[in-house]
Amino acid sequence: MINKWRFIPEESWDAPMNMALDMAAARSISEKGPPTIRIYRWKPSSLSIGYSQNSASVNWENCSKQNIPVVRRQTGGGGIFHDYVGDISYSIIAPVSSFSTDISKSYRAMLVPIISAFEQLGISAELAGSAIPALHAPSCYLREIHPAHDIIVSGKKISGNAQRRSNGVVIQHGSLTYKYDIDPFYLVFSDFNIKPNTIQNHVTSISEQTNVTREESIEALTNSFLTWSHAEKGTWTAIELEQANKIAQEIFSSEDWTKK
Repeated sequence: MINKWRFIPEESWDAPMNMALDMAAARSISEKGPPTIRIYRWKPSSLSIGYSQNSASVNWENCSKQNIPVVRRQTGGGGIFHDYVGDISYSIIAPVSSFSTDISKSYRAMLVPIISAFEQLGISAELAGSAIPALHAPSCYLREIHPAHDIIVSGKKISGNAQRRSNGVVIQHGSLTYKYDIDPFYLVFSDFNIKPNTIQNHVTSISEQTNVTREESIEALTNSFLTWSHAEKGTWTAIELEQANKIAQEIFSSEDWTKK
């Protein structure tokens, strides 16, 4: 039996800390700590790239000029521009044993509260699976198909999600698009040559689908997570924050990691 879930309400961190906090929570679980759900935003707006993504796809010069931090995730997939206002990010960190050993089934289980949140907002969303052209993430360049763990609305992507399993712990994180701005796409990617209407044909956002505020979107997601997990609202421990700061500096702030 696992410990009672802990829910950490939305908070703002820089890119290295956002990734490091997931890792610190995973280490905590390995030491019998609680499974954790968190909602967060990126301050300042940042670009995250997938674990195996070629760093040459990043326009480093523009990112530097625009003061856009770049971080490499532990998970796969393509680049995502996390706008401070337009992006709503979440992480679920739990023992692997809490979910099916079948990765597809575990994805579906952990995406239940995400889809439920969209339903609360009056948005009819579903898991992807159709082999149609689409953006890999709410803010990145085109891929050939929707990964099965994307969430779509009328064929357009509204949420991207990724997963990592290590040492008996699963980390699933993702982003919901509250709204998107096409302009940053051209700033952060070196090979971005897609026309604006192409993006608009394959990506959508909460603000396009319904007239709700970002705060109302966060409230719906929070309520959905709490209902799904029966979690108690909590905070980071001093040990977790200390570990996360160290991980952020040693790994996620390192050029050797980011530009590998």
